[in-house]
Amino acid sequence: MRPATTSAPKPGVCEIVSNAGNCYNDGQFCRKADLGRSTHAGNGEWITCVRDGDRYRWDVV
Repeated sequence: MRPATTSAPKPGVCEIVSNAGNCYNDGQFCRKADLGRSTHAGNGEWITCVRDGDRYRWDVV
């Protein structure tokens, strides 16, 4: 087993959630209103809402 790390947040701790109340993950679409904002993904990664062509997606930055 791997030792637990204390630097990353626990999965499921998200500052921005979907309309359904779920955490976002890397690659998922984000709302236009969230463009440029960042949050922790469901797995604890730090993601930012970025423009991807004519759409908006959460991306690890």
